[in-house]
Amino acid sequence: MRVSPLLIRIALVLQLGAAAAWAQSGPIIDVQKEADRRIAVGIDKYPLISAEEVGSPPGDVLAFDLELSGWFQAVRPGMLPPRTINDWQRRGAEVLIEMETERGSLTASVRDVGTGDILFSRSYPAGRGDRLRDRVHAFADDVVLSLTGERGLAATRVLCEWDPGDGKRIVTMGIDGYGLRELTGDTALELCPRWSPDGTRACYTSYQDRYPDVYVHDLVVGSRQKVAAYEGLNAQGDLSPDGTQLVLVLSWDGDPDIYSKDLTSGSIRRLTRDSGTEASPCWSPDGKRVAFVSDRSGGPQIYVMDADGTGSQRVTVRGSYNTAPDWSPDGTQIAYCALQSNGFQIQVIDLESRQTTTVTELGGCEDPCFSPDGRSILYSRKAGGRTDLFITSLNERRTLRVTRGSGLYTAPDWSPLP
Repeated sequence: MRVSPLLIRIALVLQLGAAAAWAQSGPIIDVQKEADRRIAVGIDKYPLISAEEVGSPPGDVLAFDLELSGWFQAVRPGMLPPRTINDWQRRGAEVLIEMETERGSLTASVRDVGTGDILFSRSYPAGRGDRLRDRVHAFADDVVLSLTGERGLAATRVLCEWDPGDGKRIVTMGIDGYGLRELTGDTALELCPRWSPDGTRACYTSYQDRYPDVYVHDLVVGSRQKVAAYEGLNAQGDLSPDGTQLVLVLSWDGDPDIYSKDLTSGSIRRLTRDSGTEASPCWSPDGKRVAFVSDRSGGPQIYVMDADGTGSQRVTVRGSYNTAPDWSPDGTQIAYCALQSNGFQIQVIDLESRQTTTVTELGGCEDPCFSPDGRSILYSRKAGGRTDLFITSLNERRTLRVTRGSGLYTAPDWSPLP
């Protein structure tokens, strides 16, 4: 619903350090974000900061991070870079980011363009094993938190399938698509990655032993455990919010059905018993329900059941082909992929009102997952011979492109906040 524009009030904490200001007085800028209005932030090119050391132009990194938060609109230099703060004000900037490096440390601040006052400033010394890019991300998230009171998303990560041309394998990367790294280094087919709710483990399907088995990978120590290798299909595992249970698809009794497995005792429980094919199970954030796909009514549709398999209800009633459910962080909505007249689109359904919203406009959009704050959707899109990852905000329908490298990127999952 479009209501009043965003209101900004500069709080009387400008003389305080950013951390102290937040601890004592709340956000430096009191924000009520109820419409499309974003804070216009001037972001320079920062020519004295090495783009090679950052991995890409530092201004581009910062602009992506702040726009990703949903609170900021980047104002960039253009062909004639602004030389003074008044130049930035004429370009429409309300605040200005200043950054510099010295002896490996990043020092950065936010300046009020109208008054010239420093709203926030912090230094990020070089640490063992970290990168300058990580410090830019950390600054971006601190800006979001200190100015709005909301946590930023720049330090979050993505798990996804990546096919460089010789088969899919699971990779991880920053939410900006930088730093792609294969999870296992195996050449076997790997599919369906999912983060654990605490972000320390990943669950996925691998054909390492020639058959589809489900693994849980410890991302801290680098070890992995095969947790499902039963006769037939073992696929699409998802860890419960407390990390003790796994829902997955097994076919040892015939058609693929949804099961749960206690990872401590090893006990298995069958949750679905219909004659149709079931797929894509995922836990609700409170661990009390499971969303899944079933073709029991004809074409594939989204269903929700209690965690013990009872109380199954069909959620999607429009369209003949709806797949790939993902819960919103508050458990009130489910995003999914819907086949429409113009191809596959991402839709979101409110579980109480059953109102459905189409998030994307162009076809080829699949594999949706919510951002940790529930304001955006990450998904894959196939177009022009490529398949890349994109993020679209639910309020404004603004889209950011995540991946640009070689290969095909599919089935993304967005990490929890670190």
